[in-house]
Parts: sequence; C-alpha cells; structure tokens
Amino acid sequence: MRKILMGLTMVALLASVAGAFGQEPSAFDARYNAVLSKLQSMGHGYYSEKEWADIDRSVQDLVDDAARRNDGAAYVKAAVIQAMVLSDMRRRHAEANDVLVAARKKVAKMAGVDASHLFVKQAEVQAEAGNAAAVADLIKEYKASKYYDPKPYAWSGGTRPGDPLLVARPGATGGDSLPLTIMEKALVRAQSAPGVAFPDATLTDISGRSFTLSSLRGKVVLVDFFARGWKVWEENLPQVVDLWNRYHGSGFEVVSICLEPNATGLEASRLPWPVVAGAPALTRPLGIFGETTSYLLNADGQVIARDLRGQDLAFAVRRALGK
Repeated sequence: MRKILMGLTMVALLASVAGAFGQEPSAFDARYNAVLSKLQSMGHGYYSEKEWADIDRSVQDLVDDAARRNDGAAYVKAAVIQAMVLSDMRRRHAEANDVLVAARKKVAKMAGVDASHLFVKQAEVQAEAGNAAAVADLIKEYKASKYYDPKPYAWSGGTRPGDPLLVARPGATGGDSLPLTIMEKALVRAQSAPGVAFPDATLTDISGRSFTLSSLRGKVVLVDFFARGWKVWEENLPQVVDLWNRYHGSGFEVVSICLEPNATGLEASRLPWPVVAGAPALTRPLGIFGETTSYLLNADGQVIARDLRGQDLAFAVRRALGK
C-alpha cells in the first residue's frame, strides 16, 4: 500500500494539461479524458500495487496508441500525463525524466509538432527533484530549439489577497514566452526543493530584534510567508499555534514573514514567534510574489517540504523532532 498526498495543486496541474492542448473529438481524447478523470479522483488515500498497475497500464495505452498512429500532438499529451503520474504522484522523478527525454527524441522527427510542453514538464520534474542545474540546462536547450517562439506578454494584479493575476499575450514577437516563464519559475522552485539548503538571511522582526535564519540551526523551523485575509493561511493558523505550543520546548520554531505591501498592525495578531514585515532577501531569490507559502526546515537548515498543512504538517514536525 502506498499513501499519496494530493491537494488542489495536483488537480490544477491536471486541469491545466487538459486545457492546454485543445479538445479534439476522437477516441484518443475520450480515453485521455477518462484517465484524467480517474487521476483527479485520486485524492488522499491508499493505493495497492494492483491499482497503480491499472493506472500505469491506462497511461501506457495512451502512449502506445499515439505512437501507433504517429500522432505527435497526442503523443506529447500522453507523455506529459505519464511523467506526471511518475513524478507528481509517485515521486519517481528519474523515470519521469527518462519518459520525457525519450518523448522529445521521438517527436523531434515529426513535422509540425510542438514539444514545448515536454520541455516544461521536464523542468518541473527536475525542480521537484531539486536539480537546479538540470533546469538551467533545459532552459538553455529550449531557447536554442526550434520550439522557442518568443511572444511578449504583459501581466498585472496579484499584489494583494484576492487580486487576480491577469496575463495578456499580444501577437507581436519579442523576447519572452509563456513556456520559458514557467520553466524559469521551475528553476526557482528547484533551488528550494526538499533536501536543498534554504537561503540564509538577516531578518528584523516587528519588535526590532534582528536575527539570522542560520542562528536557528539545531531547530526544526517553519518559515511561513503569509498575508492577512488569505483563507488557507487563516484556516491553518490554529494548527501552527497548537504545534508551537506543543513542541517549541522540544526545538520547534516558527518565523512568519508578512507579504503585504502595508504590514502595519501585525502586533495585533499576537503570534508567539518572530513576525517579520517583509523579507526581500528571501522572497526575491525564492521567487515569491504575493502568494502565501511555507517551508519546513530540518535542524541543518535544509528544506523538508513546502506548503504542508493540517495533519501533514503535524506529522512532518513530529518526525523531524524524533517524536
């Protein structure tokens, strides 16, 4: 039995892949959508090896069908889903990377097939594995490839809770592209993936006390980037307070960093741990632009996991503390 922890992020990834390629009425699309539906239904739970074998077989059938028909667009779709199952759901990043490398070699021989999504997914797989160098190499390779079609796009919003991020892509050529932007975000994630050393920084809390993250070595630390009004953060806060009360004496610490442009009144929150009003020395290298997120660090300052909440967070903290 294998326990798979999947949240809304996984569902959003699946949905984005489904919509990115268009919907053509075909037998392949019917099977493809059935596989997507099955994967989306696999939330928190335990799955036997037989159940995983059924999923693997369904996905492999998509790959084989597209290959038999020499349908490059369908092959790209199927390979991305196969890599997603291996990497996002089963944490088998090396196998997922091999699938994408093989798919890129195959479609490179097909005329009129855009392999950009294979590059993007490969960058995301390497980011999950914490391999920043591999992501950087992929970005260079993509920019030198025939698939790189830079089109400028403007964005606005995303500066405060509830403010949507709006992206517009005019048709004029320029020096940017949406796949490249996604890959660059993957590079940032790779630099803070599980097992990677979290960047050090000197911070000053709202009481005027300065400290460095490295001064907290020896403790399990939750670095929590937040904004008041974000529902997910507010719902998880009681759990974090409870964990701090239970395990602070055993070596658990929390550092909260407010992402709001105007962070006045933070003292009213009465959080018992250090609260910092902004930390560009961290948000810039980590690529955090207004979204709440958190990193759980081990006693050596390495990332254990990102965005753990509820019982997942409690379990990870207790395990890191040896409880």
